[in-house]
Amino acid sequence: MSGAFTASLRYEFRMQLAKRTVWIVPALSVLLFLLIGGSLLRDLFDPNERPPLARTAVVGLALQLQALLAIGFGCLLADRYVRDDRLRVAPILDATPSSSAARLLGKYLGAAGATATPILLVYFAFAAAYALRIGGVAAIGWALAAGAVVFVPGLLFVAAFALAVPLVMPAPLFRVLFVGYWLWGNLAGPDLMPTLAGTLVHPLGGYAMEALLGFHGIEDDQSFAGPVPGAALNFLRPDPTPATAWLSIAVLLALSAAVLAGGHALRAKRSH
Repeated sequence: MSGAFTASLRYEFRMQLAKRTVWIVPALSVLLFLLIGGSLLRDLFDPNERPPLARTAVVGLALQLQALLAIGFGCLLADRYVRDDRLRVAPILDATPSSSAARLLGKYLGAAGATATPILLVYFAFAAAYALRIGGVAAIGWALAAGAVVFVPGLLFVAAFALAVPLVMPAPLFRVLFVGYWLWGNLAGPDLMPTLAGTLVHPLGGYAMEALLGFHGIEDDQSFAGPVPGAALNFLRPDPTPATAWLSIAVLLALSAAVLAGGHALRAKRSH
């Protein structure tokens, strides 16, 4: 299994990283971020303003970039698993002695890792610039922590659905529905409509940001996790604590594994 997994991971990573769209889509998204988030960046990098704590600055950047760039991330991955069937190479791969589950896991981590590379490069470039100008070495430490508990679980969650769901619907339709889900499930306020924002199933990492990184917004006056008075789905919003933060990460990863397993089982059933 390890041989098939490693070969698949390397191949998928190199192939995905070589695609122009993997770099163009994040670049256009960053341009949009600079246009709509210019005031945030000015507040963070202007030495004449009172700078926020390094932790607040780099975690705030993680939230902003994850919210925007994950949309393109999911759309770019939407055809990776079904592409083998479309190109008629899946039967050839299935005829080899390698494990199909190992190939899927390698495809998942390789394609997701490559597609996430520009996102993480952008984030750590911003964090390094902030560290050199204002925040010091502490900013890099907080950026690494945010990468581990905010970016990684959220992007793995998105990648699992992006690979598996197009097995049951066309990839273009998935992209449309995914964008709608992302805006509804992450950016819409739970006080306005029933939404998954602020729940344990929140790929923007609200629980991790609050309970593990101590982030409550740039002005320290926002909440990203926990119950909202009068909101629906509050049973999915326990109070943010380190335990519920790790629970949220575990839930995201467990759902990712379940979706991948379901996609693998569905494809195996179709091929027999």
